[in-house]
Amino acid sequence: MPSIVQLYAFLGTILNWALFGVLLVYRDIYFSAFPQDKRWWKGMVVAIVFLETVETFANARDMIHIFGAGFGNMDVLDDVGWAWFSVPVMGCIIAFLCQTFFGWRIYIISQNLVVFGLIMLVSTVQLVAGIWTGVNICIAKKFSLLQSHNLIPTATWLAATSCADLLIVASTVFYLLKSREPEFGSKRTNSIISRVITLTAETGILCALFALVDLYLFVNFKETNYHLAVCIELSKIYSNSILLIFNSRAHIGHAPFSQSTEVTISSSIFRTRGSTVPQGIELKGSRLSQSDTFVGKSDSFVGKDDLPRV
Repeated sequence: MPSIVQLYAFLGTILNWALFGVLLVYRDIYFSAFPQDKRWWKGMVVAIVFLETVETFANARDMIHIFGAGFGNMDVLDDVGWAWFSVPVMGCIIAFLCQTFFGWRIYIISQNLVVFGLIMLVSTVQLVAGIWTGVNICIAKKFSLLQSHNLIPTATWLAATSCADLLIVASTVFYLLKSREPEFGSKRTNSIISRVITLTAETGILCALFALVDLYLFVNFKETNYHLAVCIELSKIYSNSILLIFNSRAHIGHAPFSQSTEVTISSSIFRTRGSTVPQGIELKGSRLSQSDTFVGKSDSFVGKDDLPRV
């Protein structure tokens, strides 16, 4: 069994690193396109990237310990290592941050404190259950003992996580329909609201799906631990989702091109939909006749209280 456990842990680690690379790309786009964003938005992005960096290298440490320094040692194959920290503890904290953000945006749009409170309650349950899961894994110290000692907290953690995601999806779908009412103003404003909330719903469904698949594999395949292939990178799904929401305010376009003495190049522009004057960071090169620019607008997350002027 230990070798089977670590096989799926290795697959999960590969996916974890792949998603970490995507996250770093999203981070660079965000800070290049939206340098004028609110400080707490920037702080959230920095916090998420920092937590994911810690999680990724903690997971990499375990893989090096198992397949490098401890290669051939069967006891090492069954050793939990730092997985108790990198998977459930870091995963539930990152999920809590992301679900709090989504819940807060729903509250801004709906002004419904009950919905926000319900989302936060379920998210807090998953946070506590995730930490509980990590403590139990740390105590068990062996992968072979996890299923018998950790069924209730792990199932609670994953079930509450998926439940919070589904609540977010249901709320966003409801307010997406409501956003088409005349009270929200012009068609342009409705379009902006619909785009942001639809993207939130789509990412919420993806997060909920991963959590449910993880829960299913954990409960129904107790002797194999297939769920490690999904559980290890679960936090990356949340992190990439929230960075995708932030970066959804920008899109790729093409500026007019001109010809230099050596080569003709059309520059790429990341800018907010609807903006007319691209402003941002210039990346100049000796062979480029035009600069590549990342441009964004910080007020495109909209609700009833912060609708753009039209």
